[in-house]
Amino acid sequence: MTMKQSFNPYGYKDLLAYKKAEELQKACAAFTALFSHSPHFTLRSLQDQMDRSARSIKQNIVEGWKRNSTKEYHQFLGFSLGANAELEEDCDDIIKGVYETGGRGLKREEWGEGEKWDIEQVQKLPFYPLNSRLPLLVQLKLRCKEMNFLLTKLQQSLEKKMQEGDGVLKGAWGTGERGKKGNEWLEKEIEARGFARLPDGQLVPKKNI
Repeated sequence: MTMKQSFNPYGYKDLLAYKKAEELQKACAAFTALFSHSPHFTLRSLQDQMDRSARSIKQNIVEGWKRNSTKEYHQFLGFSLGANAELEEDCDDIIKGVYETGGRGLKREEWGEGEKWDIEQVQKLPFYPLNSRLPLLVQLKLRCKEMNFLLTKLQQSLEKKMQEGDGVLKGAWGTGERGKKGNEWLEKEIEARGFARLPDGQLVPKKNI
């Protein structure tokens, strides 16, 4: 198990992924507010589900940061990715017209400002820089695309960190040494690879000390 290098309890607030998750949650709430007075149970349920997904994206980043190991952090980012994928799929369904049920269902003019959008058109739009003139739903969809990109990059950085840590540990026990000799070998290898051990046992790059 690879220990995390930073134990700043509020360090997650400095993450771009967290800041973007906050923005996404607010954007989702602004869009789903359109459902509030709908007489359709399906749309009110959709409002609740989309808001829950948006909240889950951010909260799993926070919980992952608070966990004790990089592996657990990586796992919770996976939960964030899953929630984000679910929210993006809901956006896609609305754009495709799945919830245009007739009567007083969710109309395109309520989110598309009278302009007809199709999913292929929206998929081609860049998520950065975000065009604030786009309809709320289209902006939300693009925020989901950006969130997927950021969370994936963050996971990849953690995977690299875990591989580096595992390389040191596997190398130590691969020598066949155990006990005191194994520990001495491990400490020398850690130092040779540019790491240092903190008093609480964490391994951190020397350049970060």
